[in-house]
Amino acid sequence: MRSKEDPRVRKTRRLLRDALVSLILEKNYTSVSIKDITARADVAYITFFRHFESIDHLLMEVLDDGLAELMQQIEASTAQTGTPNPEVEGKFIFEYIEQKSDLFRILFKSQSVTPLRKKVVTSLSAIYQKTCSPLYNSRSCIPVNVASNHIATSLLALIEWWLDNMMSPSASQMGKIYKNLIIDSTIGAVTSS
Repeated sequence: MRSKEDPRVRKTRRLLRDALVSLILEKNYTSVSIKDITARADVAYITFFRHFESIDHLLMEVLDDGLAELMQQIEASTAQTGTPNPEVEGKFIFEYIEQKSDLFRILFKSQSVTPLRKKVVTSLSAIYQKTCSPLYNSRSCIPVNVASNHIATSLLALIEWWLDNMMSPSASQMGKIYKNLIIDSTIGAVTSS
């Protein structure tokens, strides 16, 4: 729906979104005001309310869009290869995080986005339930939804750690870590039980 918006509307929304992101990275989310956002975006105060109900609404849109893009990229990379390659998938995830690091720093920095983090875990878990067939071991005492939730929450914890450590090691190395530490160990636990 937003893709059919007037280009001026898209530009204004982008300016407001970018202003919010830069302000949150400079100071605490709770200290950011609509006046700060509109001043940074160089738009009139009233313009904010033509596009968003509140700062929370703006933040949720920013994070929601970025996370939706990540989910689409993960699903697309799995679909392209035909068979999931966890190391390549992991490298791809961390390359994307590297490109959108400001967005993900906000996701982990702000306590006000806890509901969105839960939504991310649910969405990631659903992807792993669809794409990770080894989780379906009929003899396993670990239910598929538990294993896929474990992968999702572990991935978010690993991303947060990586951002806190200045995105070191490289995205490629993180792909290997993701495969070995999260995917292989979870599949190993499911298949051995």
